[in-house]
Amino acid sequence: MVLTMAAVAANKSIVLDGLEVQVETCIEEEAGHQQRTTFATAIDLGLGLTERERKILFNSARRCEVHKLLGGIIEFRAVITTQAMP
Repeated sequence: MVLTMAAVAANKSIVLDGLEVQVETCIEEEAGHQQRTTFATAIDLGLGLTERERKILFNSARRCEVHKLLGGIIEFRAVITTQAMP
Protein backbone atom coordinates (compact mmCIF):
# COMPACT_ATOMS: atom_id res chain seq x y z
CA MET A 1 0.00 0.00 0.00
CA VAL A 2 2.76 2.46 0.93
CA LEU A 3 4.72 1.58 -2.20
CA THR A 4 1.60 2.05 -4.33
CA MET A 5 0.89 5.48 -2.81
CA ALA A 6 4.53 6.54 -3.21
CA ALA A 7 4.54 5.43 -6.85
CA VAL A 8 1.28 7.28 -7.57
CA ALA A 9 2.60 10.39 -5.83
CA ALA A 10 5.78 10.31 -7.92
CA ASN A 11 3.82 9.71 -11.12
CA LYS A 12 1.43 12.60 -10.43
CA SER A 13 4.18 14.93 -9.09
CA ILE A 14 2.59 15.01 -5.64
CA VAL A 15 5.17 16.06 -3.05
CA LEU A 16 4.85 14.12 0.20
CA ASP A 17 6.28 15.51 3.43
CA GLY A 18 5.33 12.33 5.25
CA LEU A 19 3.68 8.99 4.63
CA GLU A 20 2.92 6.53 7.39
CA VAL A 21 0.57 3.57 7.50
CA GLN A 22 -0.42 1.61 10.58
CA VAL A 23 -2.28 -1.67 10.24
CA GLU A 24 -4.12 -3.38 13.06
CA THR A 25 -5.14 -6.99 12.57
CA CYS A 26 -8.10 -8.56 14.31
CA ILE A 27 -8.74 -12.30 14.01
CA GLU A 28 -12.13 -13.58 15.17
CA GLU A 29 -13.48 -17.10 15.21
CA GLU A 30 -16.90 -17.46 13.64
CA ALA A 31 -19.43 -20.27 13.75
CA GLY A 32 -18.14 -23.46 12.19
CA HIS A 33 -14.58 -22.79 13.41
CA GLN A 34 -13.85 -20.42 10.54
CA GLN A 35 -11.72 -17.37 11.11
CA ARG A 36 -12.50 -13.84 10.01
CA THR A 37 -9.54 -11.50 9.70
CA THR A 38 -10.04 -7.75 9.67
CA PHE A 39 -7.33 -5.24 8.77
CA ALA A 40 -7.91 -1.72 10.13
CA THR A 41 -5.62 0.75 8.37
CA ALA A 42 -4.75 4.29 9.45
CA ILE A 43 -3.02 6.37 6.76
CA ASP A 44 -1.13 9.59 7.59
CA LEU A 45 -0.33 11.52 4.41
CA GLY A 46 1.43 14.37 6.18
CA LEU A 47 0.69 18.05 5.62
CA GLY A 48 0.45 20.32 2.62
CA LEU A 49 -1.70 18.23 0.29
CA THR A 50 -4.83 19.45 -1.42
CA GLU A 51 -8.07 17.56 -0.87
CA ARG A 52 -7.80 16.23 -4.43
CA GLU A 53 -4.27 14.92 -3.85
CA ARG A 54 -5.39 13.26 -0.60
CA LYS A 55 -8.26 11.54 -2.41
CA ILE A 56 -5.99 10.36 -5.23
CA LEU A 57 -3.54 8.79 -2.77
CA PHE A 58 -6.25 7.34 -0.55
CA ASN A 59 -8.01 5.73 -3.50
CA SER A 60 -4.72 4.32 -4.80
CA ALA A 61 -4.18 2.72 -1.38
CA ARG A 62 -7.67 1.21 -1.36
CA ARG A 63 -7.20 -0.23 -4.86
CA CYS A 64 -3.66 -1.57 -4.52
CA GLU A 65 -2.89 -5.14 -5.56
CA VAL A 66 -2.65 -6.37 -1.96
CA HIS A 67 -6.19 -5.18 -1.27
CA LYS A 68 -7.41 -6.98 -4.39
CA LEU A 69 -5.71 -10.15 -3.22
CA LEU A 70 -7.03 -9.99 0.33
CA GLY A 71 -10.46 -8.60 -0.49
CA GLY A 72 -12.07 -11.84 -1.59
CA ILE A 73 -12.15 -15.39 -0.38
CA ILE A 74 -8.67 -16.80 0.05
CA GLU A 75 -8.00 -20.49 -0.21
CA PHE A 76 -4.72 -22.27 0.34
CA ARG A 77 -4.06 -25.51 -1.54
CA ALA A 78 -0.96 -27.55 -0.90
CA VAL A 79 0.25 -30.80 -2.41
CA ILE A 80 3.32 -32.90 -1.96
CA THR A 81 5.06 -33.83 -5.17
CA THR A 82 7.74 -36.38 -5.77
CA GLN A 83 10.33 -35.59 -8.36
CA ALA A 84 12.10 -38.47 -10.08
CA MET A 85 15.69 -38.92 -8.99
CA PRO A 86 18.26 -38.66 -11.82
